[in-house]
Amino acid sequence: MSCQRGPVRAIFGALGRVARRDLQSFRSLQVNNFFLFVALLMYGAFESGLAPRSAYPFLLLLGFLLLFPLSGDPLARIPRVRRESWPLSAHQRFALRLASLALSPVLWIAIAVMASASLALAALFLTLSIGTQLLLALGRRPAWTPQAKVPPIPGRLGLLVRKDARQMLTVLDTWVAILLSTGAAVWRVLDRHADPEALPILAILIALALSTYAQSLFGLDTPSGHTWYRASPLSGWKILLAKDAAFLGVLLVLLLPVSELTGLTFGLTALAVGHIPSVALRLPVERWRFTGGRVLYAFLQVIPAIMLSLAVRQIGPVFLAPALALWAVSLAVLGRRYTESRR
Repeated sequence: MSCQRGPVRAIFGALGRVARRDLQSFRSLQVNNFFLFVALLMYGAFESGLAPRSAYPFLLLLGFLLLFPLSGDPLARIPRVRRESWPLSAHQRFALRLASLALSPVLWIAIAVMASASLALAALFLTLSIGTQLLLALGRRPAWTPQAKVPPIPGRLGLLVRKDARQMLTVLDTWVAILLSTGAAVWRVLDRHADPEALPILAILIALALSTYAQSLFGLDTPSGHTWYRASPLSGWKILLAKDAAFLGVLLVLLLPVSELTGLTFGLTALAVGHIPSVALRLPVERWRFTGGRVLYAFLQVIPAIMLSLAVRQIGPVFLAPALALWAVSLAVLGRRYTESRR
């Protein structure tokens, strides 16, 4: 009997280590610009002795998106070929399947909700988790894969721009921006008396959701991709320009229901600062996780970006020029540095 349990215990232990490393990958959320904004809202409310009601919609949005990676099957992280090669009987495989449920973070959260709140709320949470699994199963079909929806882009840099746009659709930052943009569009359609003063604020929030990714423009490139960059005859600024074009293209599409100039001002300023850690630090990014940056660069991105964006909103589009100038200078300087680093 102990011999039969041995492989199951060994595999379960390996799954535990995989699950622990997987949970550690969510730590990047702590240094995400959008999460820092939500944390600042909560801190201000607590300092005033109030409940952080203004942060609740954003926390719900973040929690909903986190359900997708958290709801994953622990056994699915093991390649199918390797799973089929395990010397296990049908009973052992069934026992391993039951044991792997204990490694699911969704089950832990449901138990915590059940203990602290109610059984109905825990059941609702599990139902949402099952629903996200069905959506994930549907999303694995090639016709439904979001990256496949990026159309071909003409021009010499078209393939690079399309590749970078497809990469952006594999981080949760982009999906926060997509949900915010979708919510703004629905709100404008349903409410004929929508306050136009709220549109620039929504544009800033959409651009803020994407701003952390501007610190990690090379984070999703594979080792073979970096090798291609080193061997490419393209100048460093052109490679950066392709990544910026993908970033600004995705941002512009999401800004269409709100205020394009305000959001583009924020996005250009975030890119101008984000070039520095993108080239100098090469911060890694994991797919289907939130992008993590550096707090220093977050402040350098967000504060000037908000100032210029609000100036565009209140005074006029003339303040788009400083953002464009900052971006162009950053593109030239950091592009040259990237060219030198490839040597």
